[in-house]
Amino acid sequence: MDTLLPGLTSALDLHPLFVHFPLALWLAAALLIPLASIRDDERLAYAGRLLLWLGTAAAAVTVGTGFLAANRMGHDAPGHEFVHVHRNFMLTATAVAAFASVVAWRVRARRGKAAMLLTALMITLAVITTLGADRGAHLVFGYGMGVSEAPPTGAGGEHGATGHDHGGHAH
Repeated sequence: MDTLLPGLTSALDLHPLFVHFPLALWLAAALLIPLASIRDDERLAYAGRLLLWLGTAAAAVTVGTGFLAANRMGHDAPGHEFVHVHRNFMLTATAVAAFASVVAWRVRARRGKAAMLLTALMITLAVITTLGADRGAHLVFGYGMGVSEAPPTGAGGEHGATGHDHGGHAH
């Protein structure tokens, strides 16, 4: 398994494997659903609803792996206070997405008050998702949370010794 999936086998937890699915799917849905309303296009509306539903299903797995990751990190980890902020944004996003999914299932209209409600929910979802994802990125890039502190095994010593040239940068 180490040879086939070295990134996965060296991962501290599975949360990073799932986190990008709801983000990408929700943001794409947040673009398509209002666009479908503007253009009165059922194919765009269906694609937007489908992406919303898939993103919400993916969020269920992502929330579970997020709780497991947070528990593994413990409360003493640097930047742990951002874990709670990230969690709260993403739980709120998941709740908004779940409500929007029900609205999208029950109301197929692309015009009128129902379409305006769904568009407002999608804009809200996009904003909350972006804020939550930013806090998650801050945890990883600002505090190194979820990243192994040890160098990968078999790194091969100095990078420049491999003979690879990455654009003429001095190593």
